[in-house]
Amino acid sequence: MSINVENVNRVSIRPIKIVLDLSDPFGLELPLEDFIRIHKKIPEPPEYKIVGVEVVTCSEDSQPVLVTECGQCARFIRRFNGQIFCKKFLPIE
Repeated sequence: MSINVENVNRVSIRPIKIVLDLSDPFGLELPLEDFIRIHKKIPEPPEYKIVGVEVVTCSEDSQPVLVTECGQCARFIRRFNGQIFCKKFLPIE
């Protein structure tokens, strides 16, 4: 006989700031830290735009996902204090 036990998983949100070069459509998108290290300057508008992206590692399949996608998952409970809380079922035999 197998029983599923419900557990709550906490996954930390990782914010990433990405720099977009608006003057060069073929330019590479770089994380802010890499942009500053390579170009030795702070990106400033109107030539550059900084976009914030939040990602987590899904507790179900260990794949990276956007935080906005978590709300569509049936296992999602809530977002709180920089973490995602979701249900995880553990089979017990």
